[in-house]
Amino acid sequence: MAVQIQLRNDTAANWTSVNPTLAQGEVGIERDTGLMKIGDGATDWDNLVYSSIDTTQVSYTHTQSAVSNNWVIAHNLGYYPNIQIFDSGDNMVEGNVTHSNNVSLTVTFSAGLTGTAYLS
Repeated sequence: MAVQIQLRNDTAANWTSVNPTLAQGEVGIERDTGLMKIGDGATDWDNLVYSSIDTTQVSYTHTQSAVSNNWVIAHNLGYYPNIQIFDSGDNMVEGNVTHSNNVSLTVTFSAGLTGTAYLS
């Protein structure tokens, strides 16, 4: 059975207009910019800093150059990694991740795309 995790998301204008305080560890994504912030339970949206991927912590980078809605990634890491995915326009995207085993996984999207997956 596939599990779908949906993160809190809205447009940049709506985030700024409402200016919520995200719970500690809660992720908020701007759908129109692809940027995200992580709450600390005390700071409102306008005063949180944007989060970015720390490329020093990336264990494997997969580049998908052929358009596909199924990315098969053989990472050979020996564990079940976290994954962040960006399309060719540098927008963070979500897909259904299925770990085949501890050295490979498949990401399924609703439409074909190209981009980069960062595993850590």
